[in-house]
Amino acid sequence: AADLTDNVSTVINLVNQRDWNAHVVTAPVAGTVTGAAPTNTANEFDVTLDLAYVRMKEIFYSPLTLTIGRQDLLFGRGFIIGWNPQDTQASIVADEYTAVQSFDAIRATLDFNPWTIDLVYSKIFENSINSEDDKDLYIANVNYKFAEYNAVAEGYYVGEIDRAALSTHTAISRGSNDTHIIGGRVQFDPISQITLGGELAYAFGNYRATAADPDRDRSAWAADIFGEYRWDYVWKPMIGIEYVYLSGESDLSAATAEYGAWNDNYRGPTYGRIHEWLETYYGTAQANDQSAAQNMQHVNVYGSIDPLEDLKLQAAFYYIWAAEDMHTVMTNPNSAVMSDEIGYEIDTTITYSYTEDVTFVFMADWFVPGAMYTSP
Repeated sequence: AADLTDNVSTVINLVNQRDWNAHVVTAPVAGTVTGAAPTNTANEFDVTLDLAYVRMKEIFYSPLTLTIGRQDLLFGRGFIIGWNPQDTQASIVADEYTAVQSFDAIRATLDFNPWTIDLVYSKIFENSINSEDDKDLYIANVNYKFAEYNAVAEGYYVGEIDRAALSTHTAISRGSNDTHIIGGRVQFDPISQITLGGELAYAFGNYRATAADPDRDRSAWAADIFGEYRWDYVWKPMIGIEYVYLSGESDLSAATAEYGAWNDNYRGPTYGRIHEWLETYYGTAQANDQSAAQNMQHVNVYGSIDPLEDLKLQAAFYYIWAAEDMHTVMTNPNSAVMSDEIGYEIDTTITYSYTEDVTFVFMADWFVPGAMYTSP
């Protein structure tokens, strides 16, 4: 990072990530793994670009800051926009732990304290040199910080214009998989030891699973309600509880007029370090279970303590169930209904801060499948 002048700064972040001793790669067994094993082992020692942006303050207008280039984006608690995970070199198996989570974007920030307005354009996927096969992201976020109770309120619009999903069918690609999200968040501390908050978002637009399927209207909901309590004690104990709802569709292949599954591509927090990635990076033996990005609700109880100044212990318990019933035969709504009990997960973390710049983290996590996952 460098300050070039009083109002111009730049950041460049270089990354190498690889699996140890990954020179011998075995292809994944069909039906057991949705993501590919690392194939570019010849490139595993390459250094790739994570961040590369320039930030210009007071450009054209004193409250305006312009950030251009490859940058991280995080709004609020990251419920809608938080990360864009990428394994650019196909060099790791566990893609959920990739260090590259950035966006190629232009961000304009207007600071009218206590108001902040952000306008963002991001190119998610360029595809070929054809405007009809790209994926673009548009964000408008308005944030207001109150003078009391550490309170924050914000409203936003997020638009994902996806012409890449059906890019080989350019005649129907425009508008066939567009998602428009409007939502808002409030958060405040009624007393210094308690934080309460909630967020609600609605998605509309269009959805077409394949070129042969009809174009369907999108109508989906997402909600997040949470509360935390912090004790005024030397160990800094904290406990919190959170409820999250992501709407779903019982039959993803149905030709009904409305599509109700949530489109959740850029969320920041993960809801269970194992469950979060089922049917995204890791397959299961259950044919019709869906990814954690949709048709999911859970209750999460979490907490932490700092028994030493440099040591933090954290734990979280998730109980997860489906928002909509799913059928054993996805294309047959008259087939048997699967249980909505997805399972529960326990995540633990030990963080040791050796110095201000060096930190060690150890994680141990368990996911226990529920009745939805029949034998095996």
